Order: sequence, then structure tokens, then C-alpha cells
Amino acid sequence: LSRGVGDVYKRQARFVCALSISYLDRNIICVIGKVEGMIAHKPKGTNGFGYDPIFIPNNKKKTFGQMKSSEKYKIDHRFQAFKKLKKFF
Repeated sequence: LSRGVGDVYKRQARFVCALSISYLDRNIICVIGKVEGMIAHKPKGTNGFGYDPIFIPNNKKKTFGQMKSSEKYKIDHRFQAFKKLKKFF
């Protein structure tokens, strides 16, 4: 959490995934996937792991913990990074 104006806490958050492929000590490609969102006031949902029950992606009303995996994986940070990486194959 970051401190906002007048001691009001902002609830902004993001998940980040960095992927790099290297061959024979030579970097080939590095990519980053991100999903922006906010921290829920209390955990909701039992799907996923870690912070999934408290992370609400932007423009969504459910936490990652409330989403089916098929819904979450279409927007999560890992998917974004692998999608970028796929362009190089």
C-alpha cells in the first residue's frame, strides 16, 4: 500500500512477471507482463493461491480468488508475459 494525500491509503496494486530466455550466456529476449488492480478490503474466493483472494484487476468486480482459472489466466501477468514472448518464436 502506498500513502495517499491526507494519510488516506491507496489500494492500488499490480502483479508483474518478467521472463527472459538465454542461450549460451547470451540474452535473447526479456519481456514483462503486468496486471494492474487494487487490494480488496477483505479476502474473497478460494481459487488460486497467494494474494489471489485480495487482488481485484482493473475493470473487474471479482478478485482473482473468485474467478475461474480460465477467466483469470486470460488476463493475468504471466499470460501477458508469455504472449509477448511467443512473438519471438
